[in-house]
Amino acid sequence: MIIFNQDVVNNFFYILLSIFLVFFLVEKRFIRGICTKMITFLSLSGAMILCMLSPIYMKPYCIHDLRMIPFVLGIMYAGPYMGLALFLSLLAGRTFIYEWSWTSFVIYGVIYILTVAALKLFRFDAMKSRRRILFSVCLFTIHSIAAASIATVMTEFRVDGSYILNFILMPSVGMLFFTYICEILIKQVQVKHTLMKIEKMEVLSQLAASISHEVKNPLTVIKGFLRLLHQEHLSSEKKLEYLSIASSELNRAEDIINDYLTFAKPYPEVIEEIPIGVHLQKLMEIIGPMSHQHSVKIEAGIEEAVIMGNARTFQQAFLNLMKNAVEAMPKGGTLTIRTMREKGHVCISVSDTGVGMTKSQKRRLGEPYFSTKDSGTGLGLLISYRIIEAMNGKVSVTSSPGHGSEFRITFPTAD
Repeated sequence: MIIFNQDVVNNFFYILLSIFLVFFLVEKRFIRGICTKMITFLSLSGAMILCMLSPIYMKPYCIHDLRMIPFVLGIMYAGPYMGLALFLSLLAGRTFIYEWSWTSFVIYGVIYILTVAALKLFRFDAMKSRRRILFSVCLFTIHSIAAASIATVMTEFRVDGSYILNFILMPSVGMLFFTYICEILIKQVQVKHTLMKIEKMEVLSQLAASISHEVKNPLTVIKGFLRLLHQEHLSSEKKLEYLSIASSELNRAEDIINDYLTFAKPYPEVIEEIPIGVHLQKLMEIIGPMSHQHSVKIEAGIEEAVIMGNARTFQQAFLNLMKNAVEAMPKGGTLTIRTMREKGHVCISVSDTGVGMTKSQKRRLGEPYFSTKDSGTGLGLLISYRIIEAMNGKVSVTSSPGHGSEFRITFPTAD
């Protein structure tokens, strides 16, 4: 009586390891396309060979292990072509470890044909998970009985009560266990993909609502002033004033749409060398009038370096960071722009002496629709983050309430 020993444990472990390996690599998307089938084949073939190297029962006319479980699982879940490859691998491994056997050839040929014939009943869309598990166990029991019958006819092997217990019932229970594991893993992958789709649809709906809200405000203003233009006895000065306001609101709506387009596609089409010192100086000149209005002093310590990217998107990313820094100092302060060269990298620091942020606010930086400003949408910083990421940059933030904030952006240098 064998029932349960170390070789049984080893067989179960090898099969379980192969199943988890395939699902882990597929679920993490480390492998795709033809590589998925190749890894599946190698994992299941490895499990079959390792099972043969740890035989549970050996007699002159019978060498038994659980190699048939990964063989049948491969046919049921990966299809007949995978099953054919596993069939050839199984025969090759059996011949190499022991010797050629016509009995094994016939047994596994019959098992392959029976399993392929039953695939139509095992289809995922035609059978629920519980029924698939029960179906696989019943099918595997039929395989075990067929294998014993063929061995009895072709050799001197005789079936007794111990064989029925250990090599028909016990493997069928193992098949129940492994099919259950496969179904759980498949269901988890399906649930994860469904959740990802739901999250994408939620983000899309929020984005649509945000665009509608943001663009609606300037359009409402434009509509109101266009109505005012139809008033009789309206002076030329008022008309010009109303047209100027309407024009500025149109520009604001255009800026909002451009921000959303950049959010959707931050990756630059043209890659070029960017001398960061030149562009940072230009950005400080652009931000100068705004900083003057907020009583903000600009200090700079810039060391020249060259990085690879797109100059226009680079300017957009750092203009957003500088504007946020100025707006974080409503009572005035100092905006400091510094660059430091490190080993193969350049670090750009944008710091302010403003209101600062709490730890919870720092954790949410870069999320859509989160902003520390009452009228902000959070998209400006999100766009900056995505542009920096597209240029192989990294962002770190240091901040505390009342002590200002510092954004440190690190890029690999091109010089």
